Amino acid sequence: MMIEKHEDHCLESCSNHSYMKKNWLGSIMFPFSALLQQSEFSDQMDVLHRAEIFKKNCKTAFPNRRIITTVFNDEGIQILVTRYIKALNPPQQLLDIFLHDSNATLDLIARFVSLIPFMPDTSDENDCLDIWMTSERCINLAIGNREEHAILLCNFFLYFGKEALVLLGTSVLEGHVAYVLTQETDEYLLWNPSTGQCHKQLDPFCTLQSVDCLFNDKNVWFNIQHNNAPMAVHFDYSKEIFWKQLLPKNFQGTKAQSVQVTGFPIQMPYTDTQSIIDAVYQTGIHSSEFPQTEFALAVYIHPYPNNILSVWVYLASLARHQ
Repeated sequence: MMIEKHEDHCLESCSNHSYMKKNWLGSIMFPFSALLQQSEFSDQMDVLHRAEIFKKNCKTAFPNRRIITTVFNDEGIQILVTRYIKALNPPQQLLDIFLHDSNATLDLIARFVSLIPFMPDTSDENDCLDIWMTSERCINLAIGNREEHAILLCNFFLYFGKEALVLLGTSVLEGHVAYVLTQETDEYLLWNPSTGQCHKQLDPFCTLQSVDCLFNDKNVWFNIQHNNAPMAVHFDYSKEIFWKQLLPKNFQGTKAQSVQVTGFPIQMPYTDTQSIIDAVYQTGIHSSEFPQTEFALAVYIHPYPNNILSVWVYLASLARHQ
């Protein structure tokens, strides 16, 4: 408590004394982490609001073109589609088949993704109601929708350092589709995750009918070109005259972490324990830059006649960002 004395200087016969008290009633402590989380939450809400306005403006200009800016994850939380994109390593068995032929390896990986069964998609008319799984769950459950297949293939291609994006459009045979666009030295390639086939931009046998939207881990681009047929589209999404982008180049919003978890299975015949340990170390999954990374390991051995054993090792790493 603090007491201050104030005197009024007037006539000697009329002096006055007043007192002012300051009483300490208590204090409230705000943890810095809570303030930081509140700031991040506010930033995320701003981005989601921007994404909604962006989508409405794009649909107003081109009502028949597809655009997805946000979806719901398996926890029912609305997030940007960009958070699903992250470089993920394919199963080691696929990498070991064509050690000196990267093109053959890419074809094999595309074929592998196409073998994952497709679940029926009932949200053709309203993409905003989509619920997307992570690539890990897509592989573990051995099922996924069209966009989840494209995301998985895109993430595998990013592992090889490819310039890859998910492409949303329509197909003559399949209706709404999700492809993967890769940029090569002098051309663009269109990968169909449902068939594993790769088409050049000018390939007349490509069933892709329209190119409407692109996204990667950084941004979402909407096609504002008059002609959106694949053969006529300018795929240089850095040109604002061709593509309208969700987030501006100098956007200072928080960088949301990816929702993917890194993991894959190893399948090999059993010879000895050390061979299995060596195969696990060769994946490099333990070489994490984040000190708080958590790991998961599971082993399954399937017996065959004559003491022949098939060993399955499941590996996963999860980096928790505070």
